[in-house]
Amino acid sequence: MKSRHLLAVAALLASAAAMAGDGVTWESLNEEQRQVLSIFADGWEQLEPERQKQLSMGAERWSRMSPAERQQAKQRFGNWRKLNDQQRDMIRERYREFNDLPADDQRRIRENFRRFQEIPPERRQMLRDRFRDLTPEQRQRLRERMSDRTVRPPPTRD
Repeated sequence: MKSRHLLAVAALLASAAAMAGDGVTWESLNEEQRQVLSIFADGWEQLEPERQKQLSMGAERWSRMSPAERQQAKQRFGNWRKLNDQQRDMIRERYREFNDLPADDQRRIRENFRRFQEIPPERRQMLRDRFRDLTPEQRQRLRERMSDRTVRPPPTRD
């Protein structure tokens, strides 16, 4: 039970935003947060204030999740744990790069990703394989062509 909570909390920490200021006291946590974070109880005061905040925010978010969302979070964390340090660093760097993009570019990327997810898995794999077989120059031309495209909403019926 405790390891399940730890996995979920750790998954949530990967996306939790850091807040400035003092740490969070154990006593200031609500009962549900303390239950989720119980494995940290003995060493809570030794944690860095930022880590305390991240953990408390993660526990709060966990408490608002549905059982299906909790299951997804556990699965994502399991996938994250399987990655090596180099893969994790690359993902972190791409995440930072994405956050540095203008809002319109972020919206376009999210929309393209959503559309890609709607493609049947076999077709997605075929597209991945074809992309992997491209030369670096071909990949760059494709990226440039894709960045020129704008996502247009479907036409409305008058």
